[in-house]
Amino acid sequence: GVVAKRFGGQVMDTMAIENFISVKRTEGPKLATDLAEHLKEYDVDVVTEQQAQKLMGAAHTDDGLIHIQLESGATLKSKSVILSPGARWREMNVPGEQEYRNKGVAYCPHCDGPLFKGKK
Repeated sequence: GVVAKRFGGQVMDTMAIENFISVKRTEGPKLATDLAEHLKEYDVDVVTEQQAQKLMGAAHTDDGLIHIQLESGATLKSKSVILSPGARWREMNVPGEQEYRNKGVAYCPHCDGPLFKGKK
């Protein structure tokens, strides 16, 4: 299964994605939506709006499985786990930063750079 606070994570904040395998050009939210739709074709549970709070290795549980406790208090159990803590853009918290986000304020030169190509 997949547990994500926000499915797509940082990709959702990326406006231009180029040269991704099999995709010449797309935008982050569209890529995340396409991935979510593709995932529905498989027997994979997706839990959103949740985050792992605690991980207990199999050696420390009674049933020999890895336990992942979520924010809600629910516990998931599995033989294997892939942790992908994600990434976030660092904000400067200066006046106008939120107002001009993706309209001049950019956090990733190779992601957002194409939006400013040829501009002065």
